[in-house]
Amino acid sequence: MNFNDIRQLWKEHGFRPDKRLGQNFLFDNNIRDNIIRALPLGPESAVVEIGAGFGVMTFAIAENCRKLVAVEKDGRICGMVRPIFAGKGNIELVHADFLEFDLGEACRKEGPLVVFGNIPYYISTPIIERIMNSKECVSSAHLVMQEELADRIVSPPGSKKYGSLSCYVQFYTRPRKLFKIKRNCFYPRPQVDSCMLRLEILGEPSVEVKDKELMFRIIRKAFSQRRKKVINPLSDKGFMPFDKRKWLEILNECGIDPSSRAEKLSLSDYARLADTTSQYL
Repeated sequence: MNFNDIRQLWKEHGFRPDKRLGQNFLFDNNIRDNIIRALPLGPESAVVEIGAGFGVMTFAIAENCRKLVAVEKDGRICGMVRPIFAGKGNIELVHADFLEFDLGEACRKEGPLVVFGNIPYYISTPIIERIMNSKECVSSAHLVMQEELADRIVSPPGSKKYGSLSCYVQFYTRPRKLFKIKRNCFYPRPQVDSCMLRLEILGEPSVEVKDKELMFRIIRKAFSQRRKKVINPLSDKGFMPFDKRKWLEILNECGIDPSSRAEKLSLSDYARLADTTSQYL
């Protein structure tokens, strides 16, 4: 569908974007083409699109892959576009919330998946977590998201934007910002710019750690008071059965300066800290 067709469809159905769903629809041919070039598409590719909307990306992707599963939460949109999507044989429209969509089942039917979506800020992190929880089914994820959040995801240790989300995503993927997307490429126009983020799923986590759940507990706790020395939040009563003196011993054993702040520690540092901590639990 072209943009004039979509505007006419909106007019016929009295459609208005729903702010509660974070609906900001892409309306830019150049950005659409840039996205298509960035996606790893081929005649055998299977793609899951998060928030298909009115098909600006859907039809372009479908022209370049074997199968496209278009997931759309808004029932109003599904009713409007279902007859249109039905004309393209390799598009399957699914009325569902992506956070409840079974990527595993789609993978069993179609094989490894490429995930693409223009995702709302307020559920960006849950969407990424959903993808990570099914990472064995996904070869890569390509997400249009607020640039501010993407900056947090790709930030290295030592950066003010580096945090627990950076660690989580970088543990499972190789994230990369591909290109910026100005706010005037969307309607309604959001208040901030977006970008295209690629998450290349790693075959193995980026660092070795014996207990990843323990590592992420430590990471979240360390960043809960990111302006303080890392030993302070870790020593909070009730977090672990260690007093400050014991944490000092553990940190020194790991070769980590107890006066460092959370943002100074790399994933390798946190993995080493978790492995050492587990010996005393």
